[in-house]
Amino acid sequence: MLKFENCMIGHGQPLYEIPDLKLDQGEFVALIGANGSGKSTLMDSLIQGKFPNGKVTVEGKNWNDLKLIDRARQITLVDNHFLGFDYLKVNEYLELGRHSYTNFTGRLSSEDRMIVRKYSDILHLEPLLDQSTSTLSDGERQRVGIAKALIQETPIILLDEPTAFLDYPTKKEVMSLLGRIAKESNRLVIIASHDIDFCIEFCSRILIIEKQSKVLQSYETIAHDELVAKAFGV
Repeated sequence: MLKFENCMIGHGQPLYEIPDLKLDQGEFVALIGANGSGKSTLMDSLIQGKFPNGKVTVEGKNWNDLKLIDRARQITLVDNHFLGFDYLKVNEYLELGRHSYTNFTGRLSSEDRMIVRKYSDILHLEPLLDQSTSTLSDGERQRVGIAKALIQETPIILLDEPTAFLDYPTKKEVMSLLGRIAKESNRLVIIASHDIDFCIEFCSRILIIEKQSKVLQSYETIAHDELVAKAFGV
């Protein structure tokens, strides 16, 4: 599905290496590392298709060579910095998830609208659809962002700190939801996170940017203390 070979991650200055890594659809993957280690940098590089060193492929296709519209149909990023706008309703925001599939007029087809409705129902967003995006709670905003990503129907979904600023029950709800989405929708879901215990509990694989070696390593199971030592050097 998503494969890295001999990649150096970093804008200008290398931050860490990914020697060899293959991620498959249906996996719920956590990316863990210290602040400034390059978690967001990897996600930005995937969205922009910029890997100056090494090789990244999706379904065997060189990621750097794909056009923007083609990448938009393969991968999406849930932006946890989106705070909403007074003039933008939830249903309008969700419809933006179909933008890469519309023609030059930007009009949604009946099939597009069915897809928006489908994922709105799955995420229980019906009561929020006519509400302004600026009035949503943190938990509601996260569910709306996840729904928009699902509406885009990409096989790969990236989330940067999806549980930041959420209370404990909502964190657990979001992590459980993402795990189900990966498994039931056969998506590759990758999150950058500092919620170590939740990642150990819910994720099928954990990627650690190791502080000492500056190499990304993959673990299917790992104990809390070992993870902390490798990621943070303590």
